[in-house]
Amino acid sequence: MPKIVPSLLILLALLAPPAGADPKDIIHLTPPQRWLDEVLPESLPDQHYPAYLNDLDKAKAQAFHGGYKLSLMTLARLHPRKPEELVAAALIKGTSLAALGRQQEAIAALSDPAVASDPHVQLQRAQALAALGLTDDALAALREHLRAHPDSMGGHYLLGMVCEQAGDVAAARDAYAWFVAAPQKYLEKWETHDKGPFDNAEDVTWMGRALDRWAALTEAYRDNANLHRTILGMFVKAYDAIDREYWPAHVAAGEYFMSHDQRKEASEELTAALEANPNDIRSLQLFGQIHLETFNFDAADQAIDAIRRVNPHATEADTLEARNLLLQRRPLDAETPVRHVLERQPKHIEGLGLLAAVNALQLNEEKTADILRQVDHLDPHNASAYFEVAQQLAAMRQYPRSADKYKLAIARAPWWTAAQNGLGLLYTQSGDEDLAYAVLNDAHKLDPFNLATTNYLRLLDMMNTFAKKESAHFVVMYDPKADPVIPEYFSEYLESVHAELCAAFQFTPAVKTYIEVFPTHAAFSVRTTGSPWIGTVGASTGRVIALVAPRPGENTMGPFNWSQVLRHEYTHTITLGETDNRIQHWMTEGLAVSQERAPMRWEWVPMLYHAVKHHELFPLDKLTWSFVRPKRPIDRQLAYAESYWICKYVEDTYGHGAILKMLEDFRNAQRQEEVFPRVTGRSMDQFQTEFLAWCDQQVAKWGYDEESNKKYTALREKAEGLMKARQYADAAKAWEEIAVLRPVDSLPHQRLAGLYLTRELRDNAKAIEHLQVLAKVELKDNRYDKRLARLYRDTGRLDDAAHTALDAVYIDPYDRSAHELLAEIDEKANNARGLEREKRVIDMLDQLKAAQDNTEKEKPPAEGN
Repeated sequence: MPKIVPSLLILLALLAPPAGADPKDIIHLTPPQRWLDEVLPESLPDQHYPAYLNDLDKAKAQAFHGGYKLSLMTLARLHPRKPEELVAAALIKGTSLAALGRQQEAIAALSDPAVASDPHVQLQRAQALAALGLTDDALAALREHLRAHPDSMGGHYLLGMVCEQAGDVAAARDAYAWFVAAPQKYLEKWETHDKGPFDNAEDVTWMGRALDRWAALTEAYRDNANLHRTILGMFVKAYDAIDREYWPAHVAAGEYFMSHDQRKEASEELTAALEANPNDIRSLQLFGQIHLETFNFDAADQAIDAIRRVNPHATEADTLEARNLLLQRRPLDAETPVRHVLERQPKHIEGLGLLAAVNALQLNEEKTADILRQVDHLDPHNASAYFEVAQQLAAMRQYPRSADKYKLAIARAPWWTAAQNGLGLLYTQSGDEDLAYAVLNDAHKLDPFNLATTNYLRLLDMMNTFAKKESAHFVVMYDPKADPVIPEYFSEYLESVHAELCAAFQFTPAVKTYIEVFPTHAAFSVRTTGSPWIGTVGASTGRVIALVAPRPGENTMGPFNWSQVLRHEYTHTITLGETDNRIQHWMTEGLAVSQERAPMRWEWVPMLYHAVKHHELFPLDKLTWSFVRPKRPIDRQLAYAESYWICKYVEDTYGHGAILKMLEDFRNAQRQEEVFPRVTGRSMDQFQTEFLAWCDQQVAKWGYDEESNKKYTALREKAEGLMKARQYADAAKAWEEIAVLRPVDSLPHQRLAGLYLTRELRDNAKAIEHLQVLAKVELKDNRYDKRLARLYRDTGRLDDAAHTALDAVYIDPYDRSAHELLAEIDEKANNARGLEREKRVIDMLDQLKAAQDNTEKEKPPAEGN
């Protein structure tokens, strides 16, 4: 079974990010962009070599550092005759021809009777055979090699690797065990600092690779963190102490770190490898995988291109391209590179696994099952193909289908932590935390060094301390010490909007929705993505809605209108459930924004105007990935706004039934390119053209055209001057004119609200009118709501006062003055239940403040200079 490096985000079932999440903030790496863009060294100026190097030495150095064509050109000028020269030339040819994809020529060069008995030639020939999928021939060559060279570290490692490739895990385990068995006992000798044969960087790297696979296959890593350090130390010693030029040890270390979900460290190792050989296909492939895990499709494409500049027909490029397209929800396109692989190697297990995944995403269950039967025929104990399918289904949140495939992979390869991580993290997304803890705890025992597993177990330990409040349709979970006010409001609000939202989409979730409120933003981010940073406050993965506490403090994102966020996220839960998680990401976002029932945000207005007038709105096929991997700082906000607009346009033009029909088609795994023409009667191009015309009509009313801008500037200067001159009546007239000219600008409403509250103009009705506009849009500042509630109270509108004061509490539930205001209004309105709650919450806030003050007092004083 081929070794697959697990992907944290894939294992998190978040290849499509959670609704509301911001994958661009998940992880920050510094990929070696210059290598992805660099041309082959052959076209670069000649490198400078020491004078004592002959042409054969130069060719060897050129091949080692990625100048494959250049090395062959240098070699062509030579006529080696001595046995050692013939071997050196064969190894150079084998290295360069194989890297360029000319495997058959490489095998021919390495099969020359004049060099075929050399042990290094034999190992390279076996690798070339294995790369072509000729595993039987490769195994025969390796066994013959080991009969002649029984102490060959490379021979034993490669034997294990090819056995895994052929699906013979037991034989692979035995091959790797040679390194720990008597009389070698290399692991024991290394740990006891025995002299041993540890003075060759290549051999030490073979040994480290073999021991890593042995430890994985035999579960030797279980509860043995020291073994991790020991094996990692082999790679470090190989490149840091034995031979500082031996870059393959950096590749091995990079693979090692990736297998333990430590991408930052893997990136550093691969960077070092590419410094020495910018055309190493394996390093470029691994960097491509890292880019995919951060949704950087363009950089992944560049890695693919870089591989193909070396070898136009590289299997590594085809499989990476297929993963890239699958991640972009383009299974039909992904099938093309997979077919290229299988045309060359019909028994390629990874290719077959990807082809099964391509069909699984399209709900082609029979084809998927048929392909997996082919895999089982080739390798009856295979787990990797089922793992491929499980990953892709997890990415689409197809929880039960994905879980079944993960379980089968685990049953076949119980030592494989990637499959256990995948299932455990899948359970966290589906809200099955107890199951998640059991699976992840076992995975942690197998691999205590895995970062993703460790992060999630810590999080689940924290969640075990959470309190719960259960209502008819929701279970709210929260930290009772940090956030005792949460249950006072959340459940009641959620139940109040449940029926309305379900009716809007004619769907009711079959199970209760979990609302998990995390006391810190880091904990929320780990819950959502497995990484301690993500730039949002709420996210839905279907049944589970995660939220960071709307509390002031350096460990949160500060206060925000949690009720509006929950309304948004619960809309995701409904639309994801209605479509079995197959809705387009942009559409679930657009529908969620529309269900917020709030006016357009002020900051969206100039952004949308500019995008419409400069033709910068996203085409439909690019819209989802503007959320996932924005290229400009404004792209994600623009994607939200445009998605909302498209949903509004469809509803206004074709009716709400069109929205429901689209959701039905998405549930049936129909592609966007099929759904829109069927529902709207317009081709995609026609729809886009008509939508853009509608957008033009919208912005035409906003007062941002050149003529209106001039009027706005002049009127604003006039109005500001009148205010400074305290001519408030005339200033109000000017600002009213501005509000008509530019109706989607907050400034005139702010000025008018203030003017109508002055002693000179006192007009509560008009002040209320403008404060209402401001309050409906504001998400983080409750001052408008508090001022509005007081005006309602003073004018006897107690119902409106209570509703608005509650909105102020929703925006900042830790604002004591908002609770005091609501308590006062509840008392005036004879709302005994509301008054009792506010008194209780005020007492909670006082206790929290006292505890915080005590903590501050107990802190040691800062040291002086």
